[in-house]
Amino acid sequence: MSDRRREVEAVKQGLKDRIEDLCRRLLPHGRRIGRLWVSNNPITADHRKTPELKVALTGDKGAWKDWRSGDKGDVVGLVQYLHQTDFRGALQWSRDFLGFAQMTADQRRSFAEAARVRAAEDDEKARRRAEWERRQAEKLFDQAMMDGAGSAAEAHARAYLRARAIDLDKIRNRDRTSLRYAAQVEYWTLAEWSRDERGRAIKTRPGPLLPGILAAMRSPLGQIRACHVTFLDPVKPEKAVLGPKNSPRLMKAPTKGAAVWISHGPEGVPPWQATQPHPLVLSEGIETGERIAMDIPEARVAAGGSITGIGNVPVNFDFISAVIVAGENDWDKPQAQRQLDRALAQLEASGKPVELMRPHAGSDFNDLGKGDVE
Repeated sequence: MSDRRREVEAVKQGLKDRIEDLCRRLLPHGRRIGRLWVSNNPITADHRKTPELKVALTGDKGAWKDWRSGDKGDVVGLVQYLHQTDFRGALQWSRDFLGFAQMTADQRRSFAEAARVRAAEDDEKARRRAEWERRQAEKLFDQAMMDGAGSAAEAHARAYLRARAIDLDKIRNRDRTSLRYAAQVEYWTLAEWSRDERGRAIKTRPGPLLPGILAAMRSPLGQIRACHVTFLDPVKPEKAVLGPKNSPRLMKAPTKGAAVWISHGPEGVPPWQATQPHPLVLSEGIETGERIAMDIPEARVAAGGSITGIGNVPVNFDFISAVIVAGENDWDKPQAQRQLDRALAQLEASGKPVELMRPHAGSDFNDLGKGDVE
């Protein structure tokens, strides 16, 4: 490894070691929520919307993504992005932040060697953390009431879906293992935390408990990777209202490589059992996918959870003959269009035929199905 490369790696590790200090400097209006620093994006000036710029404070420290714009990168990329500079400028700012100018040559060498050791330790911690998060998502889903059990939570959820013109019983080959229901799910991002004398995070107040529709996000081989939760009003068949900066939907654990499998098409079996090639329709939202599955029973339908998530769904399997992305008419904004272009390019890289379809009226196919169009 060259001296320059060693210095770059040392700078990266130094930033990771001081990741909370870095976030406070670069994103002073954000706050720690669990393992993430969550903030609005000062570059896109989205301060009137929910904060979607998220920086990892554990695991792969400094890895960041704006879930609204699709921008993402590593810890040096965060500096580069927020200062709107190039890599060289970001590296110089990072050196100054870490105090390199005050170090002797021997101190820099010692810093670089210590950084190398910590990087190896962090990689192992990140691997263990990712598996822990996956297990937490699986536990959250497994604790909820099964689809078809006739629970009060399911009745409330189905009333909400009916108000959205969605009747799950009209999805001919619906995956009955993808959804579960709960009378109380913690809205975990509103929990309050503090640090004990050892620096460990202690939850001092849980988030509000609300009814929820839980959706398992599985890989095509059947493993639960994440859990998507739609929080409902405890009385009315509507989404919960949690304030202007809190979405009624949350994801537990990273969703890359997973989808909510909604309908299995004419073969009627889940992906991990499928052998017959049929088209796969990919939607962003679960409700949009459910509406499409009602109207096109011959299609396999899955939801990626976000525009970026659509592109991350693995499609290079024999049981998928082609991919049809169910677009939305509010994806015409520049940020959404960039995300869509990236998602389509990722899917096309699989070698499968990829097409984009959009509703001729309304915001999405669910609006069209409800007749909620002008």
